[in-house]
Amino acid sequence: MSASLRFQPPESVRVSEVLAALSFSLDLTEGQPMGHALRGCLIGMRLAERAGLSLGERRDLYYALILKDAGCSSNSARVFELFGGDERAAKHDLKRVDWSRYTRAARYAVAHAAPGARWIDRARRIASLARAGPRIATELVATRCESGADRLSRLGLGVRSADAVRALDEHWDGSGEPRGLRGAEIPMLARILCLSQTLEPFLMTDGPQAALLVARERSGRWFDPELVRACEGLESDLAAWAALDEVGVCEAVCAAEPGGDALLAGPGAVDRIARGFADVIDAKSPFTAQHSHRMAAYALKIAERLGLDAAHRRELERAALLHDLGKLSVPNSILDKPGPLTAEEWDVVRMHPWYTLRILNHIRGFGPLAEVAAAHHERLDGRGYFRGLRGEQVVLEARILAAADVFDALTATRPYRPALPEEVALRIMERDRGFGLCGDCLDALWDVVEPKSEPKDELSAARDREDFSSDQSEAAAA
Repeated sequence: MSASLRFQPPESVRVSEVLAALSFSLDLTEGQPMGHALRGCLIGMRLAERAGLSLGERRDLYYALILKDAGCSSNSARVFELFGGDERAAKHDLKRVDWSRYTRAARYAVAHAAPGARWIDRARRIASLARAGPRIATELVATRCESGADRLSRLGLGVRSADAVRALDEHWDGSGEPRGLRGAEIPMLARILCLSQTLEPFLMTDGPQAALLVARERSGRWFDPELVRACEGLESDLAAWAALDEVGVCEAVCAAEPGGDALLAGPGAVDRIARGFADVIDAKSPFTAQHSHRMAAYALKIAERLGLDAAHRRELERAALLHDLGKLSVPNSILDKPGPLTAEEWDVVRMHPWYTLRILNHIRGFGPLAEVAAAHHERLDGRGYFRGLRGEQVVLEARILAAADVFDALTATRPYRPALPEEVALRIMERDRGFGLCGDCLDALWDVVEPKSEPKDELSAARDREDFSSDQSEAAAA
């Protein structure tokens, strides 16, 4: 069987272009507008220039600025567990809170503890947060910063880049987290990261003057006073950066790459980046750990069984690894919910492939890959999402991803049910043969999985459950 869509990726693409686009997914995880990290990168690179950093230091800073939030998904489930509600809103507002001041930190906790719950439940959660206090703050920041530093190291972006992300939330006066570093103990690159990531949210909501006022107010406490002085006169630049749309900010960041010679990403580097971002995606919820990697493995086996050539399988693997980028926009209050989703919650879920498409389309040559990755919830009968494609509109590669996605979802533990045995999962999927799922892909999946037989009563019980009726098997992969 031949592939129905021809991938034509460029032989090489700029690393900065790939990382700039993928950084939009990190912004979503932090509850920030897409472009938050990139505008922070433009701010930080201007400060580095004024501070007289060497070319090598500016290169390491550049990648640290783009990927400063690479560890942000690692504490999402914990933030949701602690606060309840939409953890992205809690993360968004934290960027604007001087949490080293007790009264402001307390107001923040009150505002975000179990929003919408009964007052007694909110009071209990607030009391629990108060008791945990500094220990919880250290835990959350350490998880985020250590995970981010580890991911930068595995991407091969340099020790200084990783160290900068590790110390991202340290403060000049020692009041930061997780290690309480003070003054010159904080790496210079980390000092620039901390100032840049604080200026950007205030810039976007209150304007350049307000952002610079925050920098001056926190000078000597959060920020290196010399760096704050380097901010003077940046009003016009800040205003110009704030006005950039997604395409414009990507182009500006690529143009700001230090040294003039862009670092190119060959096939191996693109694969490494895709695997790294699959880790970011899967860390969002304990129920999706390794999902993207497992799905990619199943998709490759199906594709090989169907006769796709090696080059095509490589592109399909990248699409599988990155298919859930948009799921970073979905709050853990939905992803980790133990019961049925409301209609409004389903609306949020159904938009995540649209975000995947929107992000990947920013990378030159990734158009076909983006289309396939974003179609992993489409069904042959037109009842999938987000586009409602039907029949031949769902290309072979998307059919492969859909089968792999549903199978992995059914055989993994989810908050609303335990993992199902492989044969039970496959027989549930059979009920969607030709309607939701491609028959050829199902045949290939049966061949490559080779499940052990399960007792008839267990199989019958699983098939009879309301939440695994034939029109629900695709939804199980949401």
